[in-house]
Amino acid sequence: MSAKIRSLAVKGFRAYGGAEQVLSLPGDIAVVWGPNSKGKTSLGEAFEFLLTGCISRRELMASSQDEFADALRNAHLADGQEVYVAATIIAPDGAEHEVKRVLTSDYAKRQDCASRLEIDGAIAEEADLAALGIVLSQPPLQAPVLAQHTLSHIFSVKPADRATYFKALFEITDLDDLRNEIAGLAGELAAPTDAALAKFDRCLEHRLMKPLLSSVERKIPDQTGMSGKLDECIAALLKDSGSAVPETTDDRRAALAGLLADVRSKSFPVRGFNRAALAGWSEPGASVWKQLQTYAGEKAKVDEKTRQLAALFVEALKLPGVGELAEPADCPLCGTRNALTPARMHLIRQHVADTEGFQKAEKEANAAITQLLTSAWNLAEAATAALPSFLKAAAGKRRKEGFAVARLRELLGDEAAAVVEPWLTNVRPVMRLSAALRRRAATLHEQLEQIAANVGGAEIDTEALGVEFKALAEQRTPFAAALEAYDAAAADLRTALNAALDGQSNTAGWQDLLDLAPDPANLLSLLIERKARATVAKELETALKQIDAAKEKVLEDKFSDYSGAIQAWWERLRPDEPTFFSAVQPRKGAKRTIDFKAGLTATADRKAAKLRDVIAIFSQSQLHCLGLALFLARAEHEGVGFIVLDDPVLSSDEDYRVHFNSTVLSELLSLSIQVIVLTQDHDTWEELETRYRHVSISTAQLYIEAPADGTIIENTSDALLAKINRAKSLARGGHPDLRKECGIQLRDAGERFCKEILVNDRRRNGDMAASLTDYDGKTMEWLFPKMEHLLDRDASHPGKFTVFKKTVNDACHDNAPPSSAAMTQAHGEIRFLVKEYFGR
Repeated sequence: MSAKIRSLAVKGFRAYGGAEQVLSLPGDIAVVWGPNSKGKTSLGEAFEFLLTGCISRRELMASSQDEFADALRNAHLADGQEVYVAATIIAPDGAEHEVKRVLTSDYAKRQDCASRLEIDGAIAEEADLAALGIVLSQPPLQAPVLAQHTLSHIFSVKPADRATYFKALFEITDLDDLRNEIAGLAGELAAPTDAALAKFDRCLEHRLMKPLLSSVERKIPDQTGMSGKLDECIAALLKDSGSAVPETTDDRRAALAGLLADVRSKSFPVRGFNRAALAGWSEPGASVWKQLQTYAGEKAKVDEKTRQLAALFVEALKLPGVGELAEPADCPLCGTRNALTPARMHLIRQHVADTEGFQKAEKEANAAITQLLTSAWNLAEAATAALPSFLKAAAGKRRKEGFAVARLRELLGDEAAAVVEPWLTNVRPVMRLSAALRRRAATLHEQLEQIAANVGGAEIDTEALGVEFKALAEQRTPFAAALEAYDAAAADLRTALNAALDGQSNTAGWQDLLDLAPDPANLLSLLIERKARATVAKELETALKQIDAAKEKVLEDKFSDYSGAIQAWWERLRPDEPTFFSAVQPRKGAKRTIDFKAGLTATADRKAAKLRDVIAIFSQSQLHCLGLALFLARAEHEGVGFIVLDDPVLSSDEDYRVHFNSTVLSELLSLSIQVIVLTQDHDTWEELETRYRHVSISTAQLYIEAPADGTIIENTSDALLAKINRAKSLARGGHPDLRKECGIQLRDAGERFCKEILVNDRRRNGDMAASLTDYDGKTMEWLFPKMEHLLDRDASHPGKFTVFKKTVNDACHDNAPPSSAAMTQAHGEIRFLVKEYFGR
């Protein structure tokens, strides 16, 4: 079981004004009549807006979507009034729910409308409607609402859109999604573009290496086997060149590298590009500067004369026997007799003790200066060593060896501009920064040498030295960056140059082999991955073919079933015609084209029918009929609980109308599909009311009293509301007879209200046999006292009804009827009470 609609409320939407209008739908069939321009189409679109938050007419009919700007909110609605469509829905489990959609922003020139969906008063999402049994299809025809502008939609869309429609209808979009995911995986499984694999593939092109390496792809060896294959290739190249083949693997690689460089150098001195890596270097640490500062402090504590003698005293104490001197002895330095006395030795020891800190600091200062000398020297040497060999050679020597830009351009031809110019651009900063760094390092080294020659006599400015070393570090950073940029440009140049040289000397692939040989494990891993990817890609390709075949089979079966359903509805609508719907099917050989076929026959048995496209031979009436058949087949296929049909029968097609009113609607009711028919044809409205009275068809009429108030829905199958609605126009009448007639209508409505209140109360208390006929002939004077206590939702309600009763009684008696204002007030009172107690 699917959802059913039991009432629809509209306020401020399209043709509907500020007063809420309610359409009662108590049964499984309803028919609403409204003349042209009285809000019938707006009512159909209200159903659509409630379920989807938009109207398909904007999508299907507007040449420019800005034509629908401000189209949903009633043009005469006062600012601040809410626009909404609401419905009472009976879910498959029998539970009643209130679904409401509030318009929060209308269509604009460049903007879609926006709305808020509520279910039972709580904010909800469109997906939540499924829990209520409401079935929606694919855009743009999501809602089970058929309007004139949607009947021919499927015949006029692009082939791709038509194919998408049927895939969604047949629920095979999951197969499409699966296929797309697998196709995406296949794209991801493309062979890796690693440089090592490209080098391996180039090696396979060499006449000597191909026989040795081709078996590797068929049956990938282990790491030892891969290393052995690469080594065999190196040996084969050496042997073919007439060179000796060394015993060890490393020697073979070195021999091939040297041979390759020699061969290349015959055309260009490629070794000129070689350079050593820039050696690591950092500023001297804080301990160096601390040692020099400590030395400066200790030096200040000892006078210069003591500092000069301190070393002599230390050496004197080292002389044999001096340390244990007990009586005067000759001085071993000057020969003076008895010059060294115990007292003098004690004094020398005291001087040495006093200068011990200075001696230690001086020793550490010498070591620090040596460290600084070494640091400055190493940086200057590193800056020189890191230069490419051609920059360390004199210009004359370079020219003699043939290392010239003109020669590079000659060898590279058209490719020269792309690699030579960037290389030249990066050579210049390397030269400039290297020279500046070496000059500064050399100047600092010379300054430190002077200090080292006389540490004791030199004034050591540690702060100035620190600034100089910091400046060296700051200069080294851009030099290192310039070398990195140079290496990138030089690598591109060398790659292109080597390819050109190897092409001239038949050494293509040698460099690739040398690059691969040191890391056979990486090459092995890449080859395994590539083979695995190729295997999986092949399997995915097979899977895609299988899915395509399965889709074709599924489509064929589903189209066959669906064609049968459309044919069944077509025959109910237009039985036994010589021109008839035959099939809907994919065009052979085309994946995205769906054809509608019609049959042309000259015999009643339809044998030997000629098939043609319906677009070419169907009349507008027949296309209209086919569109309805498609819609009904879809509704049956999707198991919807209700459908809304806006003028499903053309006014000029009377034969078609007969079959629709009888056969089609009967079949829909047998399928337990609730049908809501909106029509401008009064005869259809009357016929359906008579034909389906046995299944409690509900009827309603649409009319407009004042354009500013919008469309009014009169539920003519609701006797109470019908009486109230008929009295409404009379209440405003100026003639006394009209007001008197209004009083009679309202008195009848009041009596009906009392009877329904009493019957509902008895049924709530268990008397299920209670009926309105139990109160036939009872007047309001008899009824009101018995139901007054049941008007208990507000204390004011009994009073309201008493005033209402007095007003209508005055109108019914043989005297002057009440004023129009009084009659209008009475109409409002009874309408309020009906809505308050019956919700309608």
